[in-house]
Amino acid sequence: MTFFLSVHYVDATIAYIGGKQKKGSKDQPLRVVGLDKGLVQDAADHIKALVQKAVTTTVTIKAPNNMLGVVVGPGGSTIKEIQEKYKVRVFVPQKGSKDQPLRVEGLDKGLVHDAADHIKALVQKAVTTTVTITAPINMLGVVVGPGGSTIKEIQEKYKVRVFVPQKGSKDQPLRVVGLDKGLVHDAADHIKALVQKAVTTTVTITAPNNMLGVVVGPGGSTIKEIQEKYKVRVFVPQKGSKDQPLRVVGPDKGLVQDAADHIESLMAYEKERRRLSTPVSQTVFIPKAHHGLIIGRQGQNIRYLSLTRRITIVLPPKNVISDEVTVTGLPDQVDQGVRDLVNLVKSSTHICYNSDF
Repeated sequence: MTFFLSVHYVDATIAYIGGKQKKGSKDQPLRVVGLDKGLVQDAADHIKALVQKAVTTTVTIKAPNNMLGVVVGPGGSTIKEIQEKYKVRVFVPQKGSKDQPLRVEGLDKGLVHDAADHIKALVQKAVTTTVTITAPINMLGVVVGPGGSTIKEIQEKYKVRVFVPQKGSKDQPLRVVGLDKGLVHDAADHIKALVQKAVTTTVTITAPNNMLGVVVGPGGSTIKEIQEKYKVRVFVPQKGSKDQPLRVVGPDKGLVQDAADHIESLMAYEKERRRLSTPVSQTVFIPKAHHGLIIGRQGQNIRYLSLTRRITIVLPPKNVISDEVTVTGLPDQVDQGVRDLVNLVKSSTHICYNSDF
């Protein structure tokens, strides 16, 4: 007994047992004929598997023409690698063709889709991201850095390109361009931080010329210490300049203000020190009739006050009718000496004097 088994196939022109099927015949099945029913079935299954495997899968991918070079790669290396890895053929549209998709074809549906996903990822990665940054022209040097070192470091760290406007260009933003959106934004944030830090703050301080030496210090030591401590520059007016303020300049607003406060405190301290160390004269009015109390027996009162308070007390001559008593010395000592004189007269005469002598 002979067994016949028909196998339908998809547009395949192949030989079958017992003869050849003519090309172009329609709806004619392939026939497997044999004596052993089991073997006939096995042969049919084998043929079906071959036909199934031979049915190609096609996936189309829309990609901008300027991105196709990413798929092809240098010297065709990328497309070759994809085809070998996934056992597919990749058909790239010719240059200049419009609206023609890229095609991936292969026998294994899974590998075809894997290859398509690979290509889509390449194209997606190749689509550049651009971030523009508006920065003052005088701040662009901060981004470039000495000898281009800063911009080089940024480009290498974030895998981006940084395009800086040419000198003299107006209203042209700085551009950061890269394949990785996250890294592009990170680079932009880095640049913004540099620019922000470089935007200087200036505080002006009105200072008398005779105080500028206090700010500079011996051999410039004080100004150097201030500049290093607060990360600022201190600009002192030249000698002889009039109405020119002292300027404190730096990138950190808080530190600039702290440096200014430091300088003002130095000048205030010096001003007070000079006041206390510069002799002054003060006149107090005590009736001439009581000048003898100030002198005391054999001059002991005036001598005691002069020595203990380190002041000079000058009374008008005996033949001059005047109530003026002049006390000279350092400010604090003069103030205390005047109080002592008033208290001396009060305690001896029981006369109430105005405290504003």
